[in-house]
Amino acid sequence: MPERTDVDGIAVWEWPGAPPDTLLMHGLGNYGRYWDFFADAVAGRLHLFAPDARGHGDSPKPAEGYAADDFARDAIAVLDAKRIGRALIVAHSMGAFHATALTLAHMDRVRGLVIIDTGPGIEPAAGDRARRLTLGRPDRFASADDARAYVRETSPGYTDAVYANRLAFLFQPDGDALVWRSSKDALRQTLDTVHQGPVWDRLSEITVPVLVVRGSRSPTLTPARARLTLAPLRHGKLIELDAAHNVPLDQPRALADAVVEFAKGL
Repeated sequence: MPERTDVDGIAVWEWPGAPPDTLLMHGLGNYGRYWDFFADAVAGRLHLFAPDARGHGDSPKPAEGYAADDFARDAIAVLDAKRIGRALIVAHSMGAFHATALTLAHMDRVRGLVIIDTGPGIEPAAGDRARRLTLGRPDRFASADDARAYVRETSPGYTDAVYANRLAFLFQPDGDALVWRSSKDALRQTLDTVHQGPVWDRLSEITVPVLVVRGSRSPTLTPARARLTLAPLRHGKLIELDAAHNVPLDQPRALADAVVEFAKGL
């Protein structure tokens, strides 16, 4: 089981392991323990740190402050608190956009970057689904069974272990009911700022190695958008795994092996 600490209120989960120190940044609506299955597959081959992003999980949910720079600032605070000079950053979806912004702003703190299933722009269908599931979700569930049924219906096809993880970390008790740990207002503000600004236009400025990971069944990072992501990178590589958008849940072992191999070259 990972150990939890708090950095300026940010909940951080840590799995001990071999160098390099590796910061994991999750996607919209998720949480640090989203990476449990990936961490199990890494099996100590990397030293992992996974924060709950602001507005998510057990981290603070301020009334404002959901631009990429705000998420990047939190990540740097985690690195500073853990005395990590340079980290490998592995990031999924929303987290990958924020990690790319972080890399551009603090290249000296990044050994390498893994971008998982996101890139310049977003397909309309994928964007509509993200907005519908985050802003159109029910606010509360009368029971754990109701919450579990909702997660199974909206995200089908996972193992019982994945659904147990999601039930444990997506929700928290509110009397006899369950409510979301993430703030709907925070998600709304994040959706309004994610993919905004010149981040994707500046990929050619990144000098550290970058691994781009695409889920071959994902509607989010299409082959064309994956090529747009890879083309300007000075030291970039693209791999595809048999997965939908949630690559760390669909293919934790294959992703872990690819990241560990990538880390060997840093």
